[in-house]
Amino acid sequence: MFLSLEVRSYERENPNHHHHDHTQLVLPIHGRMEIDVDGRGGCIDQSLAALVTPGSVHSQLTNVDSRFLVLDCAPTTLETLQIGRLAQRIYVPIPPATRRLIEFAELIGNTQLSIAASQLGPLLLSSLSPDTCCLSDPMEQLIARLRANPGANWSNEVMAQVTNMSMSQLHQRFRQLFEMSPQAWLTDLRIQEAQRWLRGTSLPISEIALRAGFSDQASLTRTMQRVSATTPAVYRKAQKQSG
Repeated sequence: MFLSLEVRSYERENPNHHHHDHTQLVLPIHGRMEIDVDGRGGCIDQSLAALVTPGSVHSQLTNVDSRFLVLDCAPTTLETLQIGRLAQRIYVPIPPATRRLIEFAELIGNTQLSIAASQLGPLLLSSLSPDTCCLSDPMEQLIARLRANPGANWSNEVMAQVTNMSMSQLHQRFRQLFEMSPQAWLTDLRIQEAQRWLRGTSLPISEIALRAGFSDQASLTRTMQRVSATTPAVYRKAQKQSG
């Protein structure tokens, strides 16, 4: 089975429409990409991937510092894995399980990715299957996207736009479901994300703060002190001692 995985950065703009004879899945690691596939324009980020099927004409525009995990595979791969329905979509929501696989791929780098592609590739594709991640309720779709990419610029206005709700409706649904405001719930989620990185990696706290959606390390420190009465450094040290 032809299947390759590679972390790539694209030129800022590739206005030339092109196509290829294999299936390509573009999964953002950092930044975003404006992409047009067969005349359907969209924007992908850490919560949304793009699936380009063989022969589809496409072009893209990216930020200079953006990076993507790109999976190339044979046209028959999706059917072989019994997830052919995935090919019916161009823009595919990235659930938390897929996000974790993307993070793993980023950490091991391209050399190891070339070795692990035959195992990791099918896992990535299966985790995106409509049968495992199909959500019909707009609020469920929003929560899935927030969990997959808490570090994105999730203002209340953006959340309301994603759910096609008014601001008052958005606040009402969050109060009903979580007994807190959208931004309070998002802050809790971002702290959980930061703690996961603190436990599981040796990344600098400043980088973890940005990945989790905080403006800088000081902002993460203040928030953790306010919410959980600890700091990132103290939390990381305690986790290492208990482990």
